[in-house]
Amino acid sequence: MVYESERIVFVSVIHTDIESVEEARRVVRETKPEVVAVELDHDRYQQLMNPPEEGEIVAPGAEDMAQDLMLQLAILEKSLGKITGSDVGDEMLAAIEEGRAIGAKIALVDRPMIATVQAMMQVPVDEMYRLTGMLPDATKEIEEGGASDLLAMLKEDGAVDDLMEQFRSEFPGLANVLIEQRDQYVAKALHFILNDVEGGIVAVLGAGHIQGVKTALDQLLQ
Repeated sequence: MVYESERIVFVSVIHTDIESVEEARRVVRETKPEVVAVELDHDRYQQLMNPPEEGEIVAPGAEDMAQDLMLQLAILEKSLGKITGSDVGDEMLAAIEEGRAIGAKIALVDRPMIATVQAMMQVPVDEMYRLTGMLPDATKEIEEGGASDLLAMLKEDGAVDDLMEQFRSEFPGLANVLIEQRDQYVAKALHFILNDVEGGIVAVLGAGHIQGVKTALDQLLQ
């Protein structure tokens, strides 16, 4: 899904979704922006270009609990990607590749992973335990055939917003770190880019971040 705002075209993607990969590529190719901004930081980009070995630490420098949560999230995403045929980050790499093909600047606008993990250490312990405990069952459900149902649900109008609200209700501390703080960071990065270039920008972001980033950016532009 594409949203236009001033000089920025926002591309809403679902990780591990092949259609999102093609959408990101198409919008960059047709829009021909001066800058392609993607929801990656330097470390995450390097991991995508040079995938870690099985069992290798996903979030270097993290305490055990946060590290375990990030690892479980990575396992879930990897399981989903094996079924859909699109790995997490493929849509970002596709946008980068297409951007380079048209001579666009590439901006990695996500908050550094290590900063996000460090912020997680301020989240109540029970939230960390509860979400970490839920992820193996979610991974098993995906592996047993739930992947297509999950992707279909996420593409329904309003589904992502409803899911984000439910997550905020059940895990407010984690939602603040994984969603709201990152939305603010991305918005500030896009605000900087708007002031730095005169041309258009294509911003490729996960569906759960679009509204938060747009709201934060609107506030910065007032």
